[in-house]
Amino acid sequence: MRTWRLVRVVTLLLLAVSYCEFFHYYMVLLLCTWPSVSSVQGFQSHPLRAMFIGDTHILGSNAHWFDKLRREWMMTRSFQASMLIHSPDVVFVLGDLMDYGTESSSTEFEYHVQRFKRMFSTPFTTRTEIIVGNHDIGFHHMINDKRYERFKEAFSAPSVRLISVKDVIFVMVNSMALHGDGCSFCKEAEDALKNIKWQLKCSKGKLDQEKVAEICEKLDIMNYSRPILLQHFPLYRTSDSNCSTPDAAPLEEIDIPFRIKTDCLSKESTDLLFELLNPRLVVSAHTHHGCYRLHDNGIPEYTVASYNWRNKHNPTFFLAELTDQDFIINRCSLPDEHTVFTLYAIFAILLVIVIIIPPKKQKPNLGKSFTPSNKDH
Repeated sequence: MRTWRLVRVVTLLLLAVSYCEFFHYYMVLLLCTWPSVSSVQGFQSHPLRAMFIGDTHILGSNAHWFDKLRREWMMTRSFQASMLIHSPDVVFVLGDLMDYGTESSSTEFEYHVQRFKRMFSTPFTTRTEIIVGNHDIGFHHMINDKRYERFKEAFSAPSVRLISVKDVIFVMVNSMALHGDGCSFCKEAEDALKNIKWQLKCSKGKLDQEKVAEICEKLDIMNYSRPILLQHFPLYRTSDSNCSTPDAAPLEEIDIPFRIKTDCLSKESTDLLFELLNPRLVVSAHTHHGCYRLHDNGIPEYTVASYNWRNKHNPTFFLAELTDQDFIINRCSLPDEHTVFTLYAIFAILLVIVIIIPPKKQKPNLGKSFTPSNKDH
């Protein structure tokens, strides 16, 4: 009986851990599928499939070991399950890769870089693009050349860059470089944005011939489409009060006013980006909560929630199908931390029942008994 009870306890523990820490991730992520888009400019059989995540905040050495283990195991399992199930063409990580990037020594920073790359490794068919966040190099007043350069080199992530994937153009911007005070890396970013403006104009081909010869011959010409702007900070907004997505900020936070240049870009920087780039879509992060809003000029902006349970118990991410003309975005849920706790509680109750209630005893089978005859002989 004692052995049989031990077998049942061990079996139930293995079932609890294997489901909650492995299979549950696949069950949840299988519920989210790629959206379907068709181009208005003609048939495109293979649109670009992009995955957007943000605010992973992998923890530093000063974090509690169990907190670090729990949160990072969740992110690793979720991401690797997504790679297997969804197989995106490109993954965009929209900043705040680390929680303590600004406080890390060079040795510790390199250690966190390698950890991040292991946790969020992708197959060779999937491209990864990284955008810098304030926890990686600091807010504007905290940035120095050392922090900026080491992140740039580790992730091939300059302040501003333009890429084209399957004729879909993305412009990635360092939000902290849009402070507008003329600092060295701010000026570098603004100059880069102005060059991209001309590159887009030249690719569009609607300049008079003299300017084309003078300016465009030095630039890389590509198949033009309105770009998609990606950055860490949201564009200017007063708060999250107009966000009505399922992963929006909770009621006690949703009306808190945003601090300009800390929680979002300034109105001046936002207008500058609209003027220089004329994007058709903006995707941002930073607030740790989801949001969708339509700017006054008709440009939509999606804000992706944090990928880390430490910031949000019900994290989400985006799956998007994109062409040079169209886009469609699905908001996907990761396992909810509260749900996982509930599952463990159910398993714990079952475990107590198994321990308290003994296995049912079986009566021994002795066969037919022989009763001697009472007859006299």
